[in-house]
Amino acid sequence: MKQSDKNIQEFLTFLKFERRFSQKTIEAYGKDIEDFFSFVQKKGKKFSQVNKDLIFEYHQDIELQISPRTFSRKLSSLRTFFRFLNHEGIINDSVMYEVKSYPSPKFKKHIPSYISKKQFSQLIEDIKDDSSLADFERFRNLSILSLFFSSGLRLEELTSIKRSDIDFHSNTIKVLGKGNKERIINFDSLTNDFLEKFIQIFDRIDLNKIKVSDNLFCKKLKNEFCKLSRFNIQYIVMNSLKKLNINSVGPHTLRHSFATHLLNSGVELNAIKELMGHESISSTQVYTHVNIAKLTEELENAHPRGKK
Repeated sequence: MKQSDKNIQEFLTFLKFERRFSQKTIEAYGKDIEDFFSFVQKKGKKFSQVNKDLIFEYHQDIELQISPRTFSRKLSSLRTFFRFLNHEGIINDSVMYEVKSYPSPKFKKHIPSYISKKQFSQLIEDIKDDSSLADFERFRNLSILSLFFSSGLRLEELTSIKRSDIDFHSNTIKVLGKGNKERIINFDSLTNDFLEKFIQIFDRIDLNKIKVSDNLFCKKLKNEFCKLSRFNIQYIVMNSLKKLNINSVGPHTLRHSFATHLLNSGVELNAIKELMGHESISSTQVYTHVNIAKLTEELENAHPRGKK
């Protein structure tokens, strides 16, 4: 194995065991670094010879294929990698400075979509009235939507919930979040009702000779109740949200709604950060833009000199 390949593997191992990043995140870092290293090799350079000019050439080489946001993410991956190399004594401080000081491209930040409490209530009523759903599916879907909206769960977190993770007395669920970090999330009384009803219905099913998944949310396939995949849950949420006139219709819309309503109710940003499981406050600050956008719209509608 070449020394450069060994450096990359050691870095990915560091992300897994020291930073406790998810496999999906590690793969994304790996691809970003391998793409850059492939370019570096074509130029006949080594990691220790990287400078702003080389990064600029790389940027020019790929900028027509990717968005500024994507390049900004790639640059962030490179900075983390080169910080690791610097810490390990593989590159010196001057190379680290060249990578660290390369300017990130500017791009318009996406303001996440969210739904109102009234819209959410309508979604719940639509599922309750859907005659095409069996009771098992109805209360499973109600539980999924309500959990996203009332707790701000990530998709990966919800997918992995087991019945034993739920504490109905305290309305909490133990989940494995980003970086395999355990956290406790709260849910409201409406979600509690849906979950209890869903479990009651499931317990009445004759499971004789039927293989059952350990996961809470599952689907019936022949002689098996198997775990709902990410795609299955995304489809359930998207199919429910598509009737609303909003830009985004995935699980993240409900997660964004949870954070936005907390902010609009006066909850401090640091508290929202903890409830969302964010590592950095900068990830949570995007919701201040949602709040400002809402206030701007209200002012424009109410103010005598607002837009007509």
